[in-house]
Amino acid sequence: MPEAHEFDFLEGEWDAVCRFPCPDGSWGEGPGTLKATKVLDSCVSIEFFEGPYQGERIKGLGLRAFNPKLRCWEHTWTDTSSPGGFQVWRGRFEDGKIDLFGEWDDDSGQRVLSRLTWSAMTGSGAHWESHRSLDGGATWTRHWVIDFTRRPARR
Repeated sequence: MPEAHEFDFLEGEWDAVCRFPCPDGSWGEGPGTLKATKVLDSCVSIEFFEGPYQGERIKGLGLRAFNPKLRCWEHTWTDTSSPGGFQVWRGRFEDGKIDLFGEWDDDSGQRVLSRLTWSAMTGSGAHWESHRSLDGGATWTRHWVIDFTRRPARR
């Protein structure tokens, strides 16, 4: 099924410029890396990320696969800042980008809506943003932005 190859663009090694909000309202920036590959007979994409998140350096692991029954992508993530949890985001590619949506209750019991967006995907770059809503989706706050540049192939 062709949709199962929509994330093939991510395979390989990437350098990242990560931007994140600081407590004083300004935005910080730092370098990161991402390595993605297909596994399980190319049915699953796995990524390893290292870079800054909310001012601390983290290591993260992402898994994504196209669910043929729901006809959408499913993505989960865990990292060294908050291991476990394994939230699931779901979405479909439309108009050259994908928005993946997830939701959960935070430690205080407040409902969090989350949107992860991949856009501007080319052979050499991609743009990713994470937004959150605490009011049922009426307003969204951007809280992590990453621009990826593909590393040259090793010889």
